[in-house]
Amino acid sequence: MDPQLSSVTQQVKHLGKRLTVQRRAVLLHMLSAVNPPTAKDVYLALKSDMPNITLSTVYTALRFFVKMGFLKEHVSPHAASRFECLIPSHALALQEVM
Repeated sequence: MDPQLSSVTQQVKHLGKRLTVQRRAVLLHMLSAVNPPTAKDVYLALKSDMPNITLSTVYTALRFFVKMGFLKEHVSPHAASRFECLIPSHALALQEVM
């Protein structure tokens, strides 16, 4: 297993969680995002490929990755929060995670 992937998996396990298909999809989307999206942006981007995903699941995954230090949440009093990816897209090889 790729050492970086192993590191991500270990960090997720350390929090007592799993890198689910939904979390993986959210993180992969965030790695490819040019501008920090809102949770709704992520949800709409994933909905066509994952029809059963919910906005609540996306919020939960985003906040999970914020807690892990992979994302930063930018809170605005007059607009939806935006999420910024703090890791370079080439740093993780998540395509093989399942």
